[in-house]
Amino acid sequence: MSIYCLNISVSTNSKEEIINDIYNQKSISIAGCNVNTAVRSYFDKNLSEIINSHDYRIPDGHPLTWPINISSRKNFSRLAGADIFDSLIENDKTLKHFFIGGTEEVLEKMNRNIRKINDDFQICGLFSPPFSPLDDWDISKIAEQILESQADMLWVGLGFPKQEIFMQKIKPLLPGVSMYGAGAIFQWTAGEIKRAPKAWQSFGFEWLWRLLQDPKRLWKRYFQDNTLFILLFLYQLVKNPKFDRPLKN
Repeated sequence: MSIYCLNISVSTNSKEEIINDIYNQKSISIAGCNVNTAVRSYFDKNLSEIINSHDYRIPDGHPLTWPINISSRKNFSRLAGADIFDSLIENDKTLKHFFIGGTEEVLEKMNRNIRKINDDFQICGLFSPPFSPLDDWDISKIAEQILESQADMLWVGLGFPKQEIFMQKIKPLLPGVSMYGAGAIFQWTAGEIKRAPKAWQSFGFEWLWRLLQDPKRLWKRYFQDNTLFILLFLYQLVKNPKFDRPLKN
């Protein structure tokens, strides 16, 4: 049975299951979902369809686990995409990884820092795309570059929702390649910004940590989205406490 947080069908798979799919070359696409994702998708039907088209819609933000826990009466934990990334960075020696997004400087810093963690981690491509709309990109040419690199895993750091739209467009052109919309992971790994301490993550305050680091850019988004999410979630809870269907708008 599907569990919906607003209009997103939230995946309940474990980190280990998802990593196994990557190793088995199942060509999966993973969207990390949070409050911003849920609210934007609720008000944008096309975006909702794009998010739900990905194989996994992991609860990257704590509130995305609320419908699962309320409906199942279990204590399902948040699955941060960064935890999948960190697990592979620390342990993988066989997959080939391609990174697209960020500036050349960020990519090079990230590359150096990954080497310090795991010198056997195989990076087969680093691509800093143009700062232009996706419609101006030659998706086929980018896909050719990724295929030529023999990549097994594609990390897409373009920010939401650009990265999720890009993954949907390029996925049919990349058989055997799995992909994840990496968000701020590139900047964290490059050391450009710091990820929230474990205690902040555990208590669901990673969003507040990010807000404190970049208030000018994020305050409006968090204020609006968090408020709207709470109101919409309470409405969904009253209308459908089983959370087994999307919330109509």
